[in-house]
Amino acid sequence: MAGAGQANIIAELYEEYETVLLRYALRLTHDTDWAADLVQDTFVRSMGHVELLRMLKKHQRRAWLYRTLKNRFLDQQQMWKRREDLNQEIGRNFMATARNANLGMLANPFDLVPEQYRELVHMRYVMGMNSSEISEKLGIPAATVRSRLHLAMKEMRRNRYKLE
Repeated sequence: MAGAGQANIIAELYEEYETVLLRYALRLTHDTDWAADLVQDTFVRSMGHVELLRMLKKHQRRAWLYRTLKNRFLDQQQMWKRREDLNQEIGRNFMATARNANLGMLANPFDLVPEQYRELVHMRYVMGMNSSEISEKLGIPAATVRSRLHLAMKEMRRNRYKLE
């Protein structure tokens, strides 16, 4: 019976807020598809918080939905920024390597990433996984993931300067 109650509250929230959330998401993104994805993601996330939403007053539910949507939007922007930063860093490293006649061309710019960090860098910047998702997949703490990613970027920068 709890499943039906959970489905009811989510259906009620969807009925009441889908249109206004979509308008809000469109103002943030200026992209219809991205906005629709954010709204869908917001309602999917709400399924994990049904008990909290049930206890909240109407204006608090609305605020929770708006905050969840905006946080997801900001998370995606940060992910894309990090991915762009990594692409630029790899591009700089690749160009530095190409200029260095003694080392020749690398087949893969990820060769500049220290081997012990390659999987993490790939999961984070290519696959777009966050530290919690990587943590679950690899069975290590999220803080360790973040620390190792930081070390990987530091090593990449150091290797780039050695090549120039």
